[in-house]
Amino acid sequence: MDQDTIAAIATPAGAGGIGILRISGPQAGEVAARLFLPRDPRLDASALPPRRLVLGQALGKQGRAVDQVLAVRFPAPHSYTTQEVVELQSHGGPAVLQSLLAAALAGGCRLARPGEFTLRAYLGGRLDLSQAEAVAQLIAAQSESEAGLAMAGLTGGLSQVLGPVRAALTLAAATVEAAIDFPEETAEIAGPALAEDLRRLALEPLLKVVARRQSGRVWREGALVVLCGRPNVGKSSLFNALLGQNRAIVTPTAGTTRDAIEESALLGGVVCRLTDTAGLGLEPGELEALGRAAARERLGRADLALVVLDGGTTLTEEDREVLAATKGAKRVIAANKADLNDAWDLETAGEGAPILRVSAKQGMGLEELARTVGEALTGGQAEPAPGEAVASKRQAEALAACASAVERAVEGLEAQSIAAELVSVDLAEALARLGEVDGQDAPDSVIDAVFEQFCVGK
Repeated sequence: MDQDTIAAIATPAGAGGIGILRISGPQAGEVAARLFLPRDPRLDASALPPRRLVLGQALGKQGRAVDQVLAVRFPAPHSYTTQEVVELQSHGGPAVLQSLLAAALAGGCRLARPGEFTLRAYLGGRLDLSQAEAVAQLIAAQSESEAGLAMAGLTGGLSQVLGPVRAALTLAAATVEAAIDFPEETAEIAGPALAEDLRRLALEPLLKVVARRQSGRVWREGALVVLCGRPNVGKSSLFNALLGQNRAIVTPTAGTTRDAIEESALLGGVVCRLTDTAGLGLEPGELEALGRAAARERLGRADLALVVLDGGTTLTEEDREVLAATKGAKRVIAANKADLNDAWDLETAGEGAPILRVSAKQGMGLEELARTVGEALTGGQAEPAPGEAVASKRQAEALAACASAVERAVEGLEAQSIAAELVSVDLAEALARLGEVDGQDAPDSVIDAVFEQFCVGK
């Protein structure tokens, strides 16, 4: 672990009620003594009472008081980073915090890199790599379900599953290696029995985690929902109605929306990146064509297409083209302008997709539409139970590769005709890919990629 003493502002930028300067490293106490003057003269600022808030004054670079603050010390190894940690809790004005940070840097600290406090917690054994990733996910969570899944990862939900998997792989690898290195002193490998243990204790749990990732992905990461339809059917009005604010321009003139507009909305309990796009019509002009191309590009990446049709007028050829373009995609159809009489058969237009009568203008059917979108995105799967961790995309890819290597090892052991050396290679690969998730013997490139996602100060 890097033995530099680091400092960073741990609270978001901008004015706030409270701001926190965090210091971690061997010299944290000495730096704190330069920055903090306890109100109680009997207290030594370099060795404050552990885990107790102490009132005093924060000192800037010239030794002048810049704020009245609370200081708290967490002695090593009983801190988040497992090093000596001191935090100064000031008022949340940017000028105060920047003054404190400048004084800390002048006093012997260097500026912390993104995620470096959590990196030190990982290197110090406080967290494994999957738990460290959960910290970043908890910070970025936009819904209660996302926060709950991140918390499950932080408390070791995924680690509890992967611990027995690693134990089974390690035992199998040791058994095979012993048979290769000491053939005269070890019994012949009981291939089928060892294969069955690997299948039950490693392969099946891995496949369950990967499969759960598919069904639980939208609960954890949200979804991209693209509104599409011909011009002037009310896409922008519905977009605004679902957001609860006037974000997109709405006029009677067709083709007002030329580029995609994206905002977050909670639909059916799922955080959705709701995107309003240009109409998929046939208007002439280069600008209109660019808008249609952008709309189709986003539609190709969407988790769900929210097809908007005008329920008050007969379906046009453009409407039918939109329906044809989204036929193979996961979609929900909104028949807008439900305050008017139906002009076409709602039962047959959707071809199996849910279709709902809504009125963006009157607010009719919006709650049911939001619920239907959420159900379509999750496939009717319930939100993961409290404490059940769902793998991230990176973790799932590594675990899928791990499962493939385990499966090859199982097949080799069952066949008994495949050389033990090849089985050993498969088991070594499985352990390496598992290490990319739990962090044991993980390469630096993987660790760097994980902590690049963090903000400075965490």
